[in-house]
Amino acid sequence: SKTTVASTGIDLSDTFAFTGTVTGASNLVKLSTVTISGTDTTNIDFDSLFTTDYDIYKFYFDRVTSITDNAKLYVRFFTSAGIITASDYVHLASSATRQLSNDSSGNTYNAGEGAFMRVNSASGTNNDDQYAMNYEFTLINPLNTTSYKQIKFLSSSISSDHDHYYTNQGTGFYKQTTALRGVRFYFDTGNWKEPSSATMYGVKK
Repeated sequence: SKTTVASTGIDLSDTFAFTGTVTGASNLVKLSTVTISGTDTTNIDFDSLFTTDYDIYKFYFDRVTSITDNAKLYVRFFTSAGIITASDYVHLASSATRQLSNDSSGNTYNAGEGAFMRVNSASGTNNDDQYAMNYEFTLINPLNTTSYKQIKFLSSSISSDHDHYYTNQGTGFYKQTTALRGVRFYFDTGNWKEPSSATMYGVKK
């Protein structure tokens, strides 16, 4: 038999027994989490996790810090051949910034091409936990073999002098149509530092 919920809702003081499968509760599925312990982690890799179950992947980075102050965060992709270090990448980003010492606001940007995608915009990464960064990355359809790959990011950051506050957005491009196998996040100098963590999700089709 089927029960219809009244417009007034359900009396939660009752006792309920559920059977079967609940669907539609969430389209975001956690696939992997990396938590930094110590200061000896060079790369955060999400490798061999792409499947045909998902076309969209999200990566959330919480409290990002580096052992080297003002380090720049870079991204590279894996294909079936391994990590791609050839000069097939392009990156561009923009920021809005607020400088506290003189109450001024401004805009900055960076762009480039080469053997990595820089995803910091104008601001480097702090080595001070109090000023840690947060990131959100989106990667769409990494298994397709007909178009260049793109990873988009949003982030918030505070400069190493603790005077400039940033909101950042940008995109990294891989100029090949090869299907991707994974993605690597690393700094231009130094390692990851506690309490950084990163979680990868797949978005259900």
